[in-house]
Amino acid sequence: MSCIPLFMHDVLGFDMTKNGTFSALPFLATVTMIPTGWCADWLTSSGRLSTTVVRKIFCVTGFVLAGCMLIVVAYVGCNRALAVAVMFIAMGCMHIAFPVFVTNQLDLAPLHAGKIMGQTDFVASLAQIAAPHVVGALTYHRSTRYEWQIIFFLGAGVYAVGAIVFVLFGSGDLQSWAGVPDGHVTSEEQQLDAVTVNQSDV
Repeated sequence: MSCIPLFMHDVLGFDMTKNGTFSALPFLATVTMIPTGWCADWLTSSGRLSTTVVRKIFCVTGFVLAGCMLIVVAYVGCNRALAVAVMFIAMGCMHIAFPVFVTNQLDLAPLHAGKIMGQTDFVASLAQIAAPHVVGALTYHRSTRYEWQIIFFLGAGVYAVGAIVFVLFGSGDLQSWAGVPDGHVTSEEQQLDAVTVNQSDV
């Protein structure tokens, strides 16, 4: 998504002034992280679903929908309004998963969350650095719609792989290596306590 201005200029034909405005519009959809965060907290705190299940649902939903929207953008053609609208939806879908990868470190190891966040952000930064170089290499000749289709398909593939990996290996449970003191109350125990209190009130 960091290369949106190039796509809008080369494929959609926006001039410099309109390019800046319409390239910024999709990023307004990042506001979706607020209601999705509230929803994730409600599902876990109420004891309806385990932390692991909630994390996987939001991650897979966000990644799969975002990947699908990128494929749609690839076939939109030169319809400017539709392309911007679909990219807006894609950005919103991406941020459905945002509450997962900013809080999952606390789920796994609260005492080491800062170090884990630093490592994951480092890897993410490498991807952000590599993305413009990949786009440049794939659009080196003419930067046509066909070349951008390859880029969008590649992006959708990355999201699909990320969703599969998180479903298979992702977790929201406290890890054995986390080094949490015995007196520490985990989120799962808090959920069980909350459910017990609610049942006793009834």
